[in-house]
Amino acid sequence: MAELVGPILDVFKFIGSKASKYLKYQREFAEYVGNFKQAQADLRAKEAGIQQQLEDEHHFGKKPKQEVEGWIKKVEEKLAHAQHVEDKVSKGKYLFRSCLGKLVDESIQAMKEVHAEGHFPGSLLVNDPSTIAVNLPTTELVGTANVRDEIYQYLMGDDVGMIGVWGMGGIGKTTTMKDVHNRLLKERKFRKLIWVTVPKDLDIPRLQKNIASQLERNLSDDEDIIIRAGKVSEMLRRQGRHVLILDDVWESFSLEDVGILKPTSENGCKLVLTTRSESIVRSMEFKKVQVPCLPIEEAINLFLSKMKLVVRECDGLPLAIVTLAGCMRGVIDPRVWENAVDELRGYIRNICNMEDKVHGCLKFSYERLKQRDRECFLYCALYPEDYKIGKNELIEHWMEEGLIDEMESRKSMESSGYSILQNLEENCLLERGERDYKNSVHMHDVVRDMALHITWKRFMVKARMQLKELPNGEEWSEDLEKISLMDNFISIIPQTMKFPKFPKLTTLLLSLNSLKEIPESFFEHFPNLKILDLSYNPFKSLPNSISSLEKLEVLLLNYCYELESFPSVLKLQALKKLNLRSTAINKIPQGLEMLVNLRYLNLGCTRRLKEIPTGLLSKLCRLQYLVIHSKLKNTEEVRELNKLEFFEGWFSNVGDLSTFAAQRKMLYAYSILVCPRNNDMFYTVVLNSMKLVKFDGIEINSGDAVVLPYDIGQLHLRWCKGVRSLNDIGLRDATDLKKIVVETCNELEAVFSSKCHLLQTLESLILEHLLNLNVIVGAGLKVIAIVDCHKIKKLFAADWVLQNLENLNVSNCSKLEEIIAEPEGEGMGTNNDSIKFNFPKLRTLILSNLPKLKGICSENAVMVCNSLQAIEIDYCLKVKRIPLYLPQLESPSNTLQEICVYPTNWWESVEWKHPILNVKNVVQPFLKFRNRYEDWFGTRLERTRYEYKYY
Repeated sequence: MAELVGPILDVFKFIGSKASKYLKYQREFAEYVGNFKQAQADLRAKEAGIQQQLEDEHHFGKKPKQEVEGWIKKVEEKLAHAQHVEDKVSKGKYLFRSCLGKLVDESIQAMKEVHAEGHFPGSLLVNDPSTIAVNLPTTELVGTANVRDEIYQYLMGDDVGMIGVWGMGGIGKTTTMKDVHNRLLKERKFRKLIWVTVPKDLDIPRLQKNIASQLERNLSDDEDIIIRAGKVSEMLRRQGRHVLILDDVWESFSLEDVGILKPTSENGCKLVLTTRSESIVRSMEFKKVQVPCLPIEEAINLFLSKMKLVVRECDGLPLAIVTLAGCMRGVIDPRVWENAVDELRGYIRNICNMEDKVHGCLKFSYERLKQRDRECFLYCALYPEDYKIGKNELIEHWMEEGLIDEMESRKSMESSGYSILQNLEENCLLERGERDYKNSVHMHDVVRDMALHITWKRFMVKARMQLKELPNGEEWSEDLEKISLMDNFISIIPQTMKFPKFPKLTTLLLSLNSLKEIPESFFEHFPNLKILDLSYNPFKSLPNSISSLEKLEVLLLNYCYELESFPSVLKLQALKKLNLRSTAINKIPQGLEMLVNLRYLNLGCTRRLKEIPTGLLSKLCRLQYLVIHSKLKNTEEVRELNKLEFFEGWFSNVGDLSTFAAQRKMLYAYSILVCPRNNDMFYTVVLNSMKLVKFDGIEINSGDAVVLPYDIGQLHLRWCKGVRSLNDIGLRDATDLKKIVVETCNELEAVFSSKCHLLQTLESLILEHLLNLNVIVGAGLKVIAIVDCHKIKKLFAADWVLQNLENLNVSNCSKLEEIIAEPEGEGMGTNNDSIKFNFPKLRTLILSNLPKLKGICSENAVMVCNSLQAIEIDYCLKVKRIPLYLPQLESPSNTLQEICVYPTNWWESVEWKHPILNVKNVVQPFLKFRNRYEDWFGTRLERTRYEYKYY
């Protein structure tokens, strides 16, 4: 019995201890729960601290230590279990507290143990062997600092997720991005940098494979492309915050189809592509960043001590400069350098690696074009080097060459031409003009050299080469298709050319030369000629052999001022375009009425051609473009030209204009002079979309039946009698009228009545030399010019809405007293009030020679001009206060460029009411003083930039 007592007591002691423990869980349950929550909070805080340390230490090429990753995983497991326990506690009943208390206690101990393990001496990171954390090899960059900084700021900021870096081949896009990539290596923002070169012939599966390869993953070739996209997307997602750089993109594609994650503020990723095409960046909705050519000074720095002439030939193209510098390294013989310059000016064929490296990258851009676009591009090489090619002119020549598909209308063909032009610009094969050449394009010198290299067997281009005679016979080839000898000094063509016939030659450009005579046999060498440009030459006659060019489609003789006689054109049945503008012909070429395929006829400025024979125009039923400044015996003939789109002509009376306008036919553009006499002042080329009617020396009385084209866009009146207001003219249906110019109409008293509907659509109002004008009514105008109107005293009423006004010029108005007049009998507020007239779009303000002008607006008012760029206040001596408030002076984006004043002592005495107390000191850098007499001519020239640019 005694032997059993010991073990039994031990059992009771064990049971008692367990029972005591469970009773403690029961009694102190709330305390256990409190300790539990504290352990949770401590562990979460510890984990947050470790994660923050990881974030602080992380940069590209590093990853967390294995023990750190293991600890974080263990923390996540213990916290997940603690959440499970917490859920049980919230649902548990009082009788089960002892059991729950045990679970809580065990979870507390587990969390404390993990917390204690979270101590890691030294760095939390080690090198990541899966990441190539090295600088990408790159050459020294010159001139792209601004672009690199812009890209870098987008990548480091949060506002832009997708950046499209575009520019011409060889400009340095890839090199720029390598530099940005290497700069990002030093940052800690991104966990991964991924560089992928995109296949030139875009292949989605191959691109997916390239991305996977950069992530050291594999994709099966047998899988569906959609499944592969899902896998690529998951691979990228696992990288965390990353930058994906897609280099050398040639086609638009769907990011979703590839599996590329679209950057968001949540995932923090960035996506960059480089391309030669602006349209790709636009269509894929990336932020556009253009890599421009170098300024010539930086190009010279890049080339260092090498020959400057070569640098200028390279014209700022970095790849060309670097490649040529490498080719010429160590060469000290000046004759070799001179040869290099000659080669670079020619075809750049014989310099080591130049063709492969420079022409190769440019030629690839060319070869990606459609065949039609290629030919349009190559045509540009016919122009001289550095030539500013007018866009309209270029498209016109493309149409002549048949490079634009034949369509129903010239307007449609022009639209197609602009589409081709845009494509060439976006692929950096043509460069947009700047400043005064915005409507032009030009070829980069190196791009032109590449084009000449492509066409060297087909084209002979000797444009603007200072030639005084035709090239030597050995330079002519029977394979030639186009010859450009434009803009030279060729004055003589040999009577007998010892050349063979050129059966393939279709285009011969001899414009802007000094040809006084063309031999009879000359055209016999070109039996299949289609386009012949002899414009701007001083010959008086053409040989009869020109009539034998039965395949000729385009004949350009414009501005051959001395051309008097013209052979029969009867055999030129293929002729589609004939331009005789500004020639001295005195009669219509024989057989012109038989040219039934003629689409374009320009007889403008042919001063000796007095009238057009009756019946001529009606036979040219396919005419689309017609310019005639001679008198038309029968105006009805113009109305019968059903395909006509462009018309420039002269009517001698209002009746003929009304007959023409009554047809209600929609013309794409027209320019019509109504004048009793043929007026040389009017001769001007019709601009695209111009719809102009000008009355000159016509008497128009109230009640006269004047019918204007219903879609008139511009109306000019000059030396017209009888007109007291423009309401006297039939403008009721002129709903598209945007611009009115009135000059020297001395009976005009008011422009419009106050109820004129035109006030809603009119944009420009130019009034000059109107001695009796005393009332101006208008609102919504963009341009207002009032010059030499000596009766008007007040310009604008205070209640006018001038929110759209961009240019205001008031000059030589001897009685003008106020610009913005206060309504009579009404106060504009107390002296403490500040009346604000808002001119948010006003860019140019000219007030000149206004001797009675007392104020620009009332004493307690200001003009708020947010966009003002140029101010001229000249000889307005009674003005004591300048009430211009320019908020831009307080902004980094200041628009003000120039303030011209006269005289100096007036400027010193005048008060400028502005919130900036020392505003005169602030604008000092923009100030220019004029000497009214000594510098008058220069002043007028500068004023022209602002005053007449909108004419």
